Amino acid sequence: MQGIARKLIKTALREAAKKREMRYSDLKKIDRGVRRHFHDDITVIVVFLDSHLVSRSTSRRPLLSISGGGDLAGPST
Repeated sequence: MQGIARKLIKTALREAAKKREMRYSDLKKIDRGVRRHFHDDITVIVVFLDSHLVSRSTSRRPLLSISGGGDLAGPST
């Protein structure tokens, strides 16, 4: 996972750590099963719209591209 999705997840985890009055680095060290007590599951969906493809209505290429990634800190099962 790269770019904006990573930044959004990191920002959400930093906010969760701040609310618990702890550091982000300490939050990441918490075991997955215990971490659920510190923050909810996080899902990030980033949609990039290519204005050149959208404006070319005769294009046979797909107008949507989907990429997936996981939680930066791992699941909190």
